[in-house]
Amino acid sequence: MLINDNLTASSIYQQIAQKKAQLANIDKKDFEKSSHEKNDSVNLTNGKNIDEKDYQRVLDKFENLDAKTRAHEQLHASLANTKGAISYNYQMGPDGKLYATGGHVRLDTSIPKDEASAIAKLDRLQKASTAPDGLSSADASIARTANLNKMLLLSKEQEGVQNAN
Repeated sequence: MLINDNLTASSIYQQIAQKKAQLANIDKKDFEKSSHEKNDSVNLTNGKNIDEKDYQRVLDKFENLDAKTRAHEQLHASLANTKGAISYNYQMGPDGKLYATGGHVRLDTSIPKDEASAIAKLDRLQKASTAPDGLSSADASIARTANLNKMLLLSKEQEGVQNAN
């Protein structure tokens, strides 16, 4: 069977087989290259050996930051009602493990209609947001807002007492 310019079906199949073999070789080389890259380690020390003390110092910093971050967010969550679970930001340490380096918890900032309940809840919110050391700007903002709302409620309560007299 003759197809265009002396090309037969068998020669076309032969060319297709050759192209498939070439592609298979390329795929094999790419796979081998990626396998070698997985086993390679990145050398960031410019030929210098990493001191075990330096490695341990960096690892200790990650572990300490992780512990502080978790304790900070858990303290917030334990002192007030929350809207969901604690969310952490992670960074990979030198040992390949993920360490919490930041986080947040959504506190329930809704205010009950009952003034006594509202004041009690605002006190809890203020305590929860200011309890840990190292206040973030979000912590300070929640504390400020809770304090302002509490002052507004107390001033309304004071006006109600004065108007009743």
